[in-house]
Amino acid sequence: MPDTPSQLDYLVDTLQAEYGRQTRYSTKSAIDQLVATTLSQRTNYADEKAAYDKLLETYGDWAGVAAAPVEGIEACIQTSRWPEIKAPRIKEILTHVIETYGNDLDRVLSAMPVEEAQALLMELPGVGFKTATFVLLFSLRRPVLPVDTHVHRVSTRFGILPAKISQAKSHGALLDILPADADELLNFHKLLFKHGQRVCVYSNPRCGKCIVRERCRYYTEKGVGEG
Repeated sequence: MPDTPSQLDYLVDTLQAEYGRQTRYSTKSAIDQLVATTLSQRTNYADEKAAYDKLLETYGDWAGVAAAPVEGIEACIQTSRWPEIKAPRIKEILTHVIETYGNDLDRVLSAMPVEEAQALLMELPGVGFKTATFVLLFSLRRPVLPVDTHVHRVSTRFGILPAKISQAKSHGALLDILPADADELLNFHKLLFKHGQRVCVYSNPRCGKCIVRERCRYYTEKGVGEG
């Protein structure tokens, strides 16, 4: 009789069968990703992209954005939420990176141990743990795991993490049980992100449409959700 797959293996294999293996990294450099991730906070992708593109259309490159007045940057990023907060932050990040690393940020980060690269990024204005992991995984293919609200929600509801673990602690807990391989971490992140966006949503999760519900702790214990 074959072994029953572990909860983690079952979750990944079943979601991968549904959504396909996720292999697409970002084509953005580290500095591109820093700007994009800053713009993305509480903002959908279409509005983030509109703001990102407007900055480059208006100022030509990131050096041009760094030299621009905060008011001009803010005017360009009106499609992103909280432009009045993000504009000075983007200017500070770009100014610091360009003055300190020039065009070498990718090379500098790639040559460092992961923990040091993460610490370097988190010294930048407004750059937290989640933004740093997005840059390191998506742009530089380093073995870290961004844990956004979707990844955290699916992991805790399904049962591969304790139900009440904080999002901040989830990163380390997931790295302890996942392969230390960038490709596998990218696949895991994107699978849970898609499932969290489409099915395991925050309010009124669509449990009746969920392909992993039979082994989901949330569904088994609560038996709730749309049919």
